[in-house]
Amino acid sequence: MTGQTGTPFPGHGSEVIVQSELYSRALDAIYQGFAEPDGIGGALNCVRELTGAESATFEVIDPILRQPVTFRSSGVAPAEGDDYLAHFAPRNPRLPTALKQRQGELSWDYQVMDESAMDRDPFYAEFLPRAGLRYFLSAVLERSPQRMVALTLQRTPQQGHVGKADIALMQRLTPHLQRAHRMRGSLVTAYGHDIGTRALDVLKDGVALLDPKGEIVYLNPSLQAISTGSGLFRIDSRGILFGSADLRNRFARAFSVAVSADGLTDSESARDFLAPRPDGLPPCTISLRALHHSRRRTDCPAAAVMMLVRDPMRDGPATHLLQDLHGLTKAEAQLACALSAGMTAVEYAAHRGIKVTTVYTHLKRTREKTGWRSVAELTRRIHEISVGLLNADP
Repeated sequence: MTGQTGTPFPGHGSEVIVQSELYSRALDAIYQGFAEPDGIGGALNCVRELTGAESATFEVIDPILRQPVTFRSSGVAPAEGDDYLAHFAPRNPRLPTALKQRQGELSWDYQVMDESAMDRDPFYAEFLPRAGLRYFLSAVLERSPQRMVALTLQRTPQQGHVGKADIALMQRLTPHLQRAHRMRGSLVTAYGHDIGTRALDVLKDGVALLDPKGEIVYLNPSLQAISTGSGLFRIDSRGILFGSADLRNRFARAFSVAVSADGLTDSESARDFLAPRPDGLPPCTISLRALHHSRRRTDCPAAAVMMLVRDPMRDGPATHLLQDLHGLTKAEAQLACALSAGMTAVEYAAHRGIKVTTVYTHLKRTREKTGWRSVAELTRRIHEISVGLLNADP
């Protein structure tokens, strides 16, 4: 692999910015995609973009029949997928190795066979060349006597075998893929395959779906909690009501732009603004997105606009991303996000009910792990990481 994964997650330079944005988009897409009825394809697309893979597949396999019972793909032509399922899936030489692996383990070509054996095998010699493919990297997301679930990245002959950086990146992604897969299973068990807006109930960001008049079609528990805790707005039958005249005007302008965009995806389809808190704590970010006609939810057909509220005082994707990218503890990542949002160390200590000396200890360890030498640099870096999360399509 070149470029994107050649130097995994360095501490400095422009490459970490690009990698952070791709990684954050991939994580966002994984969790959102696995929560949507038809969202796995979108998640696979972002994983491909991050890893540079030619294609990606998600398979649920019956270990006894040695045959996929569920097959989703990105970058695979329908004819090739049909050919694989009809003729080559039972003859896939990678399958016996995968069936011996435990949940969370990875596999790749050299664990299966060498180049000369590949040249003699029908799967490698006949099927894969039709699709321009040769090598793979796979992760087992679930393993039981009844089924095996795997996500596989497919590579071209030109890309060659996976390297250490590719394997390290997949190892970072695998726990997220496993959690998203388990979450999907829980949602399907609870609500059936038509997950709909129920999937939004698990998000930590506040979400409301609004009709063209601004009336609430749906809101998730996080939005209700943010409304109660922040004092910025209240929720009633008329919609979202902000406390200050300035925020009411900002929301009205943003909603007008979003609802008039009628599903367009350019910059005019969204407006974002900061909402300062009455208590002086870091502000929330309010984002409005026009819902695409093709993506409007079947259980909320009247929804025209999605409102997202990101509260820096609640754990969000950036917190988890900092833990992944730099090995921060949860407490260190929470502190970094709070400081980047404008909170002082003294304010943070008072808010969390901890000693200021504890805050400075966390800050010292954060600097050691990230290489960021000042709060200004910390703020800039976290902003760069958060851009990808903020600009991702809802």
